[in-house]
Amino acid sequence: MRRVTILLTAVLGIGLLPGPSQANIIFTLGNNPQPGEENVLLNKGTTGNTVFGETNKSGTTVQFTSTQTLTEPANGQARIEATDGSTQIGLTNVTISVPGGTYGDLIFNPSITGTVGTAGGTLTVSVTDNFGTVSPFTYTLGNGNNFLTITTSGGESIASTSLSYDNTGGFTDLREVRISGAVVPEPATITMLATGAGVIAAGYGLRRRRKQDA
Repeated sequence: MRRVTILLTAVLGIGLLPGPSQANIIFTLGNNPQPGEENVLLNKGTTGNTVFGETNKSGTTVQFTSTQTLTEPANGQARIEATDGSTQIGLTNVTISVPGGTYGDLIFNPSITGTVGTAGGTLTVSVTDNFGTVSPFTYTLGNGNNFLTITTSGGESIASTSLSYDNTGGFTDLREVRISGAVVPEPATITMLATGAGVIAAGYGLRRRRKQDA
């Protein structure tokens, strides 16, 4: 009877863990707002390889990282730029994530305007989903707006989205960033998952000891 109880507990623990899934990331050129879309506010004036914004309704933190030095100007339209420490330079790479969480869709505009940025290069967009699967997409950036909408289906969510531009001139800036479906697990959820994994390990170990004693 005790053995049956242990096995049932282990099964319940397995049910708490994420299962395999087929990636289902959808790329659509253009600006295609989704239900619950939130603007990412980027006007803190901070600078570094990692900078942060937050959504305008839920206050969810959004992280931007790069091998370049990023800056989010305190004035004007919410945007991410690259700097050499004194002047703006073309932005060539940036990764967007929600620290500790995931999101359901992403809209952004790697624009090319003014004197900074060079049109005609290929932007590679690599989306990593919540199961670690990477889905790539490429498109050519032209002068002006270059909106891309990324959505999910089939229970997928996005862990991070990386942009890499193959033209050394870069693009002018990343602007009009919006997300929806952001989820950051509560500490209680993380504890529950860890407990479920521990139950499985304990049940397996007890079964092995009983077999050895038999």
